[in-house]
Amino acid sequence: MTTQQAGSVPVEQIAGETRAVDLVVAYVVGDVDLVVAARLQGGELARGYMLQQLDAMLGQAVMADPGFSFRRRAVMLPAGIVWLSTVPMAADVAAVVWALAGDGGEGPWRQMTMEDRATAIAVSTAARGIAAWGADGFLAAMRAVVSAA
Repeated sequence: MTTQQAGSVPVEQIAGETRAVDLVVAYVVGDVDLVVAARLQGGELARGYMLQQLDAMLGQAVMADPGFSFRRRAVMLPAGIVWLSTVPMAADVAAVVWALAGDGGEGPWRQMTMEDRATAIAVSTAARGIAAWGADGFLAAMRAVVSAA
């Protein structure tokens, strides 16, 4: 397999990681058109990089909780729960998102499509980021990630 590269980073990696940031930002600002445009798509490599970036952003958002400790459950802060309550989701996605909000439990990952998994992680990341930094602070942090890339 040949991969085009931008510098030393594969194009698929840039596409997947950028799309992950775009998807989370789309949920934070509540723009349905942006959500559709940023959904999981592209080749297997780009999709894998997107899921990897979403997973990393969720981990960072969880650890941004000022009360985070590896010694207790990572329950989402109340501001994230309030925001999360406003996001319409399919039932299977909602089950995973609410499981992640409770304690980082797995939810029904094995039965989910990659698209639903990306959605669940993106929504969870948005909710935890809003809870930790507020919507404006989280969007500023997301823009900084894109600017650094």
